[in-house]
Amino acid sequence: MTPILSRALYSEGWDPPVLYFAVLLVTIVVLGAHEIAAIERGERWGMTKRDFKGVIITTLTGGVIGPLLFFTGLRTVTASDSIVLTSLLPFFVVFFAVVFLKERFSLQTVVGGILLLLSIVVILWPDISAMTLPQGSILMVLSSIMGALTTIIHKKYVVHRHLDSIILVRTTLSAILVGAWLLLTEPESLSVLTAPQNIWLFLALPVCGFILPFFLFFGSLRQGHVKAMDAGFVSAMGRVIGIALAVSLLGEALTPFHSASVVLMVAGIVVINVPLTKWRIVPSRLSDIGPLRK
Repeated sequence: MTPILSRALYSEGWDPPVLYFAVLLVTIVVLGAHEIAAIERGERWGMTKRDFKGVIITTLTGGVIGPLLFFTGLRTVTASDSIVLTSLLPFFVVFFAVVFLKERFSLQTVVGGILLLLSIVVILWPDISAMTLPQGSILMVLSSIMGALTTIIHKKYVVHRHLDSIILVRTTLSAILVGAWLLLTEPESLSVLTAPQNIWLFLALPVCGFILPFFLFFGSLRQGHVKAMDAGFVSAMGRVIGIALAVSLLGEALTPFHSASVVLMVAGIVVINVPLTKWRIVPSRLSDIGPLRK
């Protein structure tokens, strides 16, 4: 839902960095209320220096740089294209897991990676054949790289088990950094926050694109019955549903290139998510705030 609702809000005059900053503010309020309600569950803030190091680095990669690349690129890329382009995230997670976590390429990760790369080549083929590559597409791929780095850095450094606390700290730091950057570079753009147009559409973005998926996803993990193949299938189907909603709600047209790319994308995600889930790495949830392991 994130690219669909964002594109709709862009048409009403929202600027990408300001929109992301506003989403962070709403997310902080909701997660903060959730943490206050959970105080009686015991210690949730006993982070070590290693945890803080991981949180600071992932704040920069997955809380600031990656999302700003994504929201900026979305300005010139359709919602359906962005869903396909960001499907490279699991491929980059595998690559960085091999480099930084000493994991090994398997037949599944190689085949899944090839399928995902082919899906990107297919969706961009008209531009590739014309020897041009839209800037928005490049920004989307770079945002996936930042999201993958966030996943691996969290896996490597953060050992604190209360993930809700980690996300709240990271989101708060991200809001501070993005807000400070906006104040220094374009303070006039923040005026839209005082009188936002279509407040219900705006609130739907953080709720449907960030907060609700967060609680549903980690709620499912707490049940302890999520299988590797199930995780891959659900991740792939989520993107297919997103493309269908982009077509129906935004009126975006699908070409034969889109259809072929979606087939390759679904196959690649299903195949590559199986080893990633067995490695206990979660590559495809909340990349804008920072994906987490189980």
